[in-house]
Amino acid sequence: MEAILSPLSNADGSCELKSNLSLVLCGVMGPGDISSSKRLFDKANIFFSINRIPQKSKEELASTVRPSVSKPNSSSLSSSFAHTSDRFISSIVKASIDEFAYPRTCIQICTQELKADGPTDALHINSICLALLDSGIRMHYVFASVTIGIRATDGELLINPDQLQSNASKAILTFVFRPSIILSGKMIGTHSTGEFTLEEHNKALKLAEHNCLELFDFYRQKMQQKFIYHIKPN
Repeated sequence: MEAILSPLSNADGSCELKSNLSLVLCGVMGPGDISSSKRLFDKANIFFSINRIPQKSKEELASTVRPSVSKPNSSSLSSSFAHTSDRFISSIVKASIDEFAYPRTCIQICTQELKADGPTDALHINSICLALLDSGIRMHYVFASVTIGIRATDGELLINPDQLQSNASKAILTFVFRPSIILSGKMIGTHSTGEFTLEEHNKALKLAEHNCLELFDFYRQKMQQKFIYHIKPN
């Protein structure tokens, strides 16, 4: 994974995050002024704009090769999945921000996929967290997300699968964690598509918990690199 902090000069916080061939750019603006009609008296009003590159699902790929077996409304189904994922992302992020610290203001969060190779929900979530850290907005906790695919043929677990691996998976699970002193990471949210057993879910959760520790270390390293240039020796 690669990350560049503050790539957008006009944003209060921004991050360009790359994982494999997928690339997401996130910008955070605020806290700033807001019109009286949208102003909340006791907390900040948080707006999200999550922009994705259209990707073909397994059903849409099958309809391209074999039009006779295509399923109706496959594009609308994939669109509904995207809307569900967007709501999941916004709820996770909103819960982490101390919105009561910024009353009568607005915070705007925008992500844009520049390249997409497989599920990108985790990449959106992680880029938002880094952009929020870059902006200095007060947060209750940081968070990290990991996507696990369950391969249909043998049940092998795939960490952050690409598009080919995703199409070969019977289920895609996205987990979000916050740091925990007792556990590897405390799960604060999950989103899944496909069919899987409880045992497969628990195995995927355990693998994601272990992987999230690397992400928290990655966050720490990027923030240290950002501020080390401002530390002057005695």
